[in-house]
Amino acid sequence: MSNLLERAKKLESDAKTAEAIQAYEDVIRYENEPTTLGSAHFRLGHIYQEWGELFAAQRFLSQAHKLNPENTEIRDAVDNLNLHFTQNQEQITDQMSRQNSDQIVSLFRIATGIKLIAMDKPIQAYPLMKSRTKIFPNAAVAKHLLTDISITEPERNSAIDFLIEREWLINTGVELYSIADIGLHAFYIALAQLHNNNSAHSEAIKCYEQAYWLDKSNQYPLYQMVICYAALESWHEAAATISEPPAEVPDNIDRIGYYTAIAQTYHHLYQENGADSDKQKIIDACENVLKLDKKDKIISKLMASYQDKKPWWKR
Repeated sequence: MSNLLERAKKLESDAKTAEAIQAYEDVIRYENEPTTLGSAHFRLGHIYQEWGELFAAQRFLSQAHKLNPENTEIRDAVDNLNLHFTQNQEQITDQMSRQNSDQIVSLFRIATGIKLIAMDKPIQAYPLMKSRTKIFPNAAVAKHLLTDISITEPERNSAIDFLIEREWLINTGVELYSIADIGLHAFYIALAQLHNNNSAHSEAIKCYEQAYWLDKSNQYPLYQMVICYAALESWHEAAATISEPPAEVPDNIDRIGYYTAIAQTYHHLYQENGADSDKQKIIDACENVLKLDKKDKIISKLMASYQDKKPWWKR
């Protein structure tokens, strides 16, 4: 059994279901052995069936059966779910229609929230967007549930068109659409900034973690997480997020905020361990802040406390 699969099963057994779903998605992303993949799909199918998300469950159980057709447990689960669909056709049709409408509402709220931010209306955007994270606790759940949504031509309002035009919503069938990773990434980044604006730094970190999970080539969320951790005075977490302060910070990052966070982080760590390497990081970060703002009194004072001063007779 792979380490990723073991971790996912441990999270599931510990009743950390949303985290387990994301961990099983990691197995599907990074593993290629059919039995391992079949097991991950099977567990996801089981979880979604327990949640009452029968259409997601059917997708994952069917894929698990394709990957591991000889597994009787998987075959029995597929047969039982198909039997349930057959015996409850009217109820299933109603559930499909209701769930599809709920998914369209979610897409509408995500798109409208991002549009409101672009219109400089963050106060109106905030409740719209953060309400979706209660339904989709992480990016993996959102990906799995915002899938194969039937959107007819009359339902293509301005919000849906907004997502389609940016390829944040991709066509997967005649009238079927699924949320794209780039759309989810934009959603979590935008929501994280709204959380920051409202001093909800812990919630912002969760959103940045989801954005980074979706696209590890984009390190913007990591820089932002350092700033958030420093605001929470979580110095060890800040240092662990980016262990080495980079020479050049991307343009879309608040450089003063980032370097201030680095300086404060290593200042507190230096008080604990007295490591010379941490002292140098403090000085470097302070210098970077003062290049951008010479009048920053807090950083100037911190810098002065770490500069070696010669006795007056040696100056």
